[in-house]
Amino acid sequence: MALSQTHINQIRNFNRFYTSIIGLLDKHIYQSPYSLSEARILFEINKLGNCTARQIKETIKMDEGYLSRIVEKFGSAGIIMKSQSEQDARVYNLSLTNKGRKIFKKLNDASDHEVAKLVSEVDTKDIDILVKHMEAIVTIVSK
Repeated sequence: MALSQTHINQIRNFNRFYTSIIGLLDKHIYQSPYSLSEARILFEINKLGNCTARQIKETIKMDEGYLSRIVEKFGSAGIIMKSQSEQDARVYNLSLTNKGRKIFKKLNDASDHEVAKLVSEVDTKDIDILVKHMEAIVTIVSK
């Protein structure tokens, strides 16, 4: 089935709406010195625990060079720790340092606050509908 120009326009309109809501176009998020990409990397390292850059790259589909620069920046800043893999000397495992966990918590709390603020005036029933639609978007687009 061919996608109509109307559908393309509606999807692009939603994308523009949503990116403006989440601050995707801002250089930094939540009044922090971190970009959305950097915050997402911190989220993935926190979620995965001891992980590799390849695992992060595969999860968030980020350019390898860009990811590498952020990992180096975080390593130099003491936000993450890199340790050589016991299975493969070419691979480094990444984990958050205490400093990194504090930064992640601050960003995560700010994100929670922004979501709560976004839907603060929305009825609980409508929030349930919203979440179901979000889950449907993920399911449909992930096929």
